[in-house]
Amino acid sequence: MTNSTQTLKPEEQRAYERLLEKSQEAFILAIELFNRPTIRYRVEGCAFFLCNAWELMLKAYLIKRDGYKSIFYPGKSQRTLSLEDCIKKTMTNDKDPVRLNIESINELRNTGTHFVVEEYEITYGPIFQANIRNYDDKLRAYHGIEICDRIPDNYLVLSVNRTDLDGQTIRAKYTPEVAERLLSTQQEIDHVSDEENDVKYAAYYRTEFVLSKKAGIPIHVDSNADSHARIIKQVIDPSDRYPYRMKDLIALVNRNLKRRGVVFAYGDNHDARFTNYHCGLFVKCYSMKQDERYTFDRSSLKERRNGQHSYIYSESAANFIVDEITKDPENVIRKLKEKISRMQRQ
Repeated sequence: MTNSTQTLKPEEQRAYERLLEKSQEAFILAIELFNRPTIRYRVEGCAFFLCNAWELMLKAYLIKRDGYKSIFYPGKSQRTLSLEDCIKKTMTNDKDPVRLNIESINELRNTGTHFVVEEYEITYGPIFQANIRNYDDKLRAYHGIEICDRIPDNYLVLSVNRTDLDGQTIRAKYTPEVAERLLSTQQEIDHVSDEENDVKYAAYYRTEFVLSKKAGIPIHVDSNADSHARIIKQVIDPSDRYPYRMKDLIALVNRNLKRRGVVFAYGDNHDARFTNYHCGLFVKCYSMKQDERYTFDRSSLKERRNGQHSYIYSESAANFIVDEITKDPENVIRKLKEKISRMQRQ
């Protein structure tokens, strides 16, 4: 097996391009289907089209990497590889969260039609969301194609139900076989999600509405008002709001810079990658570790007393960094270093 790009015959090149075209169509269909609230079969349908999109895209990659014959089983010129075998050939690490994510959806595709339940949306919503992001990444990495050239970037966000499954309600609603299967599937996915702790396996997007004095909207409490409101506090999982470790944040910044067509420069390298060093400059210069919009310290009290900290980052942190780089990609790092130098002298 070789990692170099194969020279394809004209008919093989056409087959490669058709696979990619159909793959993107299937991917877009999956998103459109999931986001239609009136379709009760949308989760199972979304799984079908996502698996189809991945299978076609991975076959195109195998053709590009290993030649046209690589997508067929040995001695069977009329039978192409299954999705499972495409995954094994392209993602050899069976612990890869991207691979685990696709395999979870493929399992739903293979068995979901026999257990049609509305609650699949709750169980598989975050798996689908991560899969959408992963497809976008792999289509870009394997084929240099931006799916956002065909659909707006905001369409990559699914409308996911965050309601928790209630075992008692599920058992009362369905037959014992269906109920136990759904609950055991939820437990298995929760276990893998906790073990992986990786947005490439399961991911959520959060929409938050914030009332702030800085927004310029005057707000005050009127005890004589006809309508009443309550100020409430809800305990939230920090990993929902801050899903990125440092390496994930850096990868997201590089991906978004490329998507925007921003050429990041550092020193004499006018097509540099954003690195841990550059990220550290941003964090220090803008005191991001002290800003709850960007970071959360998940270390224990004992660790913090010993000076040990473990920070995770929000989507807002990535967006802020990308926006700042976009303003002046040629000089942003130099300006950060100069600003930090002035801060240290004060």
